[in-house]
Amino acid sequence: MADRFCWLLAETYYEQIYCELQASGQGADLPSLLDFRRNNDRIQALLLRRPAARAGIKVAVPADLRSPVPDIVVAEKPRKAGNGLDGCKLDHLSLVCEGGRYSIVSNQANSRLTEGVLGASNKIKMAVFRGSMDDQPAKAAYLARAYRQYLEKMMEIGLGGSTFSYAKFAYLLDDVMVRGVDFAHRFETMFGFLKEDKQRIAVNEVQPDSLALQINQCDRFGRQLVACNNGRKNYLFRRQD
Repeated sequence: MADRFCWLLAETYYEQIYCELQASGQGADLPSLLDFRRNNDRIQALLLRRPAARAGIKVAVPADLRSPVPDIVVAEKPRKAGNGLDGCKLDHLSLVCEGGRYSIVSNQANSRLTEGVLGASNKIKMAVFRGSMDDQPAKAAYLARAYRQYLEKMMEIGLGGSTFSYAKFAYLLDDVMVRGVDFAHRFETMFGFLKEDKQRIAVNEVQPDSLALQINQCDRFGRQLVACNNGRKNYLFRRQD
């Protein structure tokens, strides 16, 4: 399923622009996403510039295509003590804690979604980050809130089984903002295209037979959600009250 959802694979700013061009019908002359990834960001910007101009899509590039992009420092999720999952155990496709059980979230067919969630009026409405990118505590706090909101919206449109890890989400924030682009606006654009894709492409609702996970690969995001990543796939668990 994921190979037909370009936006689920786009992990950088330029990859998002690539997917936007494909969706607009202006990506015919671009290489495959895999080949596109093999280029550095300056070559990627050059590849995108002409088709983006035809599509009326603005592409942020280094000032002269030679000046270096600052190193990206990914903000870690703020922790109070450990990952907040002391005493919890993974039990097949569930996470069992003293306070309750969390079940794995899978993708859902459109027929199982709340009416209207794939419509144009449904927005993420993510807050804009107005702090300094050098203020790591402020950035981490913003990311924790924004990531939870992202997870909730992905579940709402039936893509809870195809989410970014927190690390990829945090990297994308820096990769977008270091180019002077509004992160919240970028994610709103992505969400709009994901809803369009979801209306025309079927998803695989089958849950995995087993999970190669350890509890130290998981983090809480609010009371209801736990996200786990084993380096290959992100798994989302929702509390069952």
